[in-house]
Amino acid sequence: MRPRGRTLLLVLAALLGIMVGAVLVLTLQRTQPTAPPSTHEQPLRPLPLAVVDTSSQDAIVAAVQKVGPAVVNISTVFLPPAEDPLERIIRRSLGIPREPFPRGGQGSGFVIDGEKGYILTNAHVVKGADRVAVLLADGRQFDAEVVGADPLTEVAVVRVRGEDLPEATLGSTEDVPIGSWVIAIGNPFGYENSVTVGVVSAKEREIEGPNNIVLDDLLQTDASINPGNSGGALVDLNGRVVGMPTAVIPFAQGMGFAVSIDVAEQVAERLIETGTMPWLGVRHRPLIPEEARQAGLPEGKGSMIFGVVPRGPAARAGLQPRDLIIRIGDRAIERRGDLSKTIRSYGAGDRVEVTVIREGREVTLPVELGAAPVDLGER
Repeated sequence: MRPRGRTLLLVLAALLGIMVGAVLVLTLQRTQPTAPPSTHEQPLRPLPLAVVDTSSQDAIVAAVQKVGPAVVNISTVFLPPAEDPLERIIRRSLGIPREPFPRGGQGSGFVIDGEKGYILTNAHVVKGADRVAVLLADGRQFDAEVVGADPLTEVAVVRVRGEDLPEATLGSTEDVPIGSWVIAIGNPFGYENSVTVGVVSAKEREIEGPNNIVLDDLLQTDASINPGNSGGALVDLNGRVVGMPTAVIPFAQGMGFAVSIDVAEQVAERLIETGTMPWLGVRHRPLIPEEARQAGLPEGKGSMIFGVVPRGPAARAGLQPRDLIIRIGDRAIERRGDLSKTIRSYGAGDRVEVTVIREGREVTLPVELGAAPVDLGER
């Protein structure tokens, strides 16, 4: 090959190598991740804060400010029982010390009539107390008298003599749908006017309390309820009392129960008027499907008696266990809680006609309702 041709080939090979190298460089640059800009060149800026809707928070604050002043701390004193001579001898011989000091208790309540001084609380808060004192949120303290207490509903009314008492606004559980916000205000463990928030988890719950008493028509809530909350206020976002915290299930999470304000208000009115509540003297439960089929009744109708209090109103009238109550007067007993609601509409001493299914036959018995005892083992 001539020298001139060889030179030309070398030049073309060099140009081709340069072109291939340039393509490789461009390709590598495109496939490499882009380096973050220097913080010195472009400083990081904080993200803008999200706009928070405070309407619910404002409603809770307003409700607490509205009802809080009417929620009171109730303290009770229980004096040691009198010691008879025989007990004193036995204690000395066995070396058992006597109880020298009064015991104290604590709970909550709320003013329902500021002019007359009536306060709503739980029956177990004041049960058996020798002295009752009420401390208002503004620091005023009063001695109180127990107007009446109903262990069947856990409702009690106490009264103080004072002026310009703050008064709570009462609502209705019918206006509180399941899932709505509620606020519990009370004095758990003596911490005055403590506030917890939750929702209404269910309505018309039943739980069994002390002495086999079944409390019905309760609101269930996950608002935290602790000892000392009993008798306080369960409030909706409009600042209306819709329930009265009463009980919790031990070792459960978020399961508190409150007496419906509709029941509490009905009982309070009767206690203020007469000091007592009517009492039938039976333990009862809804009819189960098998029992309904045997009685030839639609499922869920009636309330089955499974316990009769000896010498109580029902026992004196001849009512028996396994009697199925289907009517009180002209009012049919159909849904859960109908029997309790119907009896509460009467007064102690009223005569009512109780119609039952007994061994497949309708039997109507006249019953004179009694006054519910304060210490009640059965109903």
